[in-house]
Amino acid sequence: CDQSNWGAQAEVWYTIADVFLSDGMLPDSQKCVDEVRQLFPLSHLVSYMNGRIREAEGQLDEAEQQYVNSVTLSPRHVPSLVALGRLQIDLGKPLLAEHYLTEATKAKPDQFEAWHHLGVLHQGQENHQQATECFLTSLRFESTSPIRPYTVLQWKI
Repeated sequence: CDQSNWGAQAEVWYTIADVFLSDGMLPDSQKCVDEVRQLFPLSHLVSYMNGRIREAEGQLDEAEQQYVNSVTLSPRHVPSLVALGRLQIDLGKPLLAEHYLTEATKAKPDQFEAWHHLGVLHQGQENHQQATECFLTSLRFESTSPIRPYTVLQWKI
């Protein structure tokens, strides 16, 4: 197998892991992530998916560590930043939550989920004006976001 075949294999395993996770099939999702880890042991996506699985299992401290690992490996990976920020809200760490969610909006200003969770954070802190601005920004970007990211499309030129 050459590097491009490994990348294609990893993408397939990653996609299957995501589907299994969405269906609550956590052990099957973990097996797929383990396959990706064999191909790319230092991939931020492995840490990100492990974080999602740990979070689904209710292991929030381990999920947090996995998301931190993902952000360490890829500081501008927006899904990891959003997941970590959202988890910090749940863990009662508003300063960290704001940091990660703000970083996500800097990396991808139209990331509506980051704006939504910033709104949730500000609402919880009774910063109603900031919460409203974040929620409105989230709604504006969500209405123009594709159902599937354009990056999943195969382009032939």
